[in-house]
Amino acid sequence: MTGPADGQGGGDRLPGLENRLFDIPEDKFIEVVRLLERVRDHPEVRQTFAAIRPRLVQVRPNRRPTLKRVLCMPFEDVLESFSGLDVPVGRIERRVIDPVWRLVTECGDRALIDQLDRQVQETAPGNLNALRNIGRRLWPMAAQAIRGAVGGAGEQDTGGQPPWRVLQGDEEMRRQLLDVAAFLEIGLTIESLKDALAPRPLAALDDIHVDAIEQAAQAVARQSAGLVYYLLLVAASRMANPADLLTVLNDLDLGKARREQPAIFAQLSGLVVTNLEERSARLESKGGGKGGGTGHSAGQGEAAVAIAPEEAIAIAERLVASIDTTAAVMDVRADPLYRERLDAVKATVRTMVSGAVLDTAPAGILTAVPSPAANGRPAPVDEDAQAAAEDHARALRRCEGLAGALGLHEPLKDTMASMEKGLMARAQALLADYPKAAGDPDDAETAEMNLFYALRLLELVAGPAKADRLRTAIMAATGEFTEE
Repeated sequence: MTGPADGQGGGDRLPGLENRLFDIPEDKFIEVVRLLERVRDHPEVRQTFAAIRPRLVQVRPNRRPTLKRVLCMPFEDVLESFSGLDVPVGRIERRVIDPVWRLVTECGDRALIDQLDRQVQETAPGNLNALRNIGRRLWPMAAQAIRGAVGGAGEQDTGGQPPWRVLQGDEEMRRQLLDVAAFLEIGLTIESLKDALAPRPLAALDDIHVDAIEQAAQAVARQSAGLVYYLLLVAASRMANPADLLTVLNDLDLGKARREQPAIFAQLSGLVVTNLEERSARLESKGGGKGGGTGHSAGQGEAAVAIAPEEAIAIAERLVASIDTTAAVMDVRADPLYRERLDAVKATVRTMVSGAVLDTAPAGILTAVPSPAANGRPAPVDEDAQAAAEDHARALRRCEGLAGALGLHEPLKDTMASMEKGLMARAQALLADYPKAAGDPDDAETAEMNLFYALRLLELVAGPAKADRLRTAIMAATGEFTEE
């Protein structure tokens, strides 16, 4: 069947489309996304969006605004990520979105929802101010509807509907729905704070950011002291290192929420530690402790079976910074349990770095340097393998900054020495074989490229000084010496 993808008969065409959408140019990709959004409610289209989500996250086209998206704006920073590794502090699971929307549409002001829906349809993509003006009316109504619906489990609302049925007795879902209601109640203040804490993730917490958080917290405290905690969750989730917020939290003037400050600090510090534990657990589930990290990613839309070396180091650097900051803050509380939990997270990071960077170095770096061919002709240059090997070598060098924190000094020293020895041996073998290729211009060019690529890897692993002797030998063999 080859019917159009208009909600009628397009099911057998969409699976093939999913794969093609990863390869087409960006402008065409955005155009197709726009068309699909018109029939988004069709099950096949929803499956297509789920499959292409990795590229949607990468391209981030201005999506057609919907009232459902406006509803999510105040808590979008605490929604669990699609990457699977970066877990926001106090996260809201994405499975909560549909029940939230259903409760709001069933239990909220239907006339207002219809009116706001028409306004959203008339709003151009990217018009953030217009969407916030719509949210100004939507969010308080939605918060009231959610609280009225799930505030008492099993109770019916005034319209005789049993809203608890949508949750099917899921207490965790109910807790997150009430959290969503809290975010919605302070939606406008959250949106203003997001502008001040931009871009996300915020690399460093400067005075201007601290002032913005303090002013926003005071405004929320005037509304309700209990809502300040939720504002601070958003602030923490916008930071590259959420623990940075803990370092200034006790110095903030929270206005009418001053009395709650110790409790808020305790809640947030506990969440930051739990957040680190969740992130480390996801590292293990992704295969961070296993081999095979050569820099090649899994197929589009598939879960990666191992973490690439440079990705592993970037993750480790962020986690170690968070662990160190959190540990310094927790030392004030003198609670040994937190120290043990943080040490366990650090052990997971150590395993991940060992598995993704150190253990895989021979396969990821050495194999990029080809062995001399039996027929005397040099092996073709593999640009992809060289690029992956250089990434791996850079990751190996970056391990030096983490070795002390993770207890990797000796394993790293041994790996670096092994890579240096192995690269030198392979380069010397290519150098000895070079005269066989020198007579043919094409073969000579290929052989020289392989030699200089091997030199490049040795420089990255061992440094320019240790590579000088090989450089001199290569230039002498290839006649690359130039007069001073």
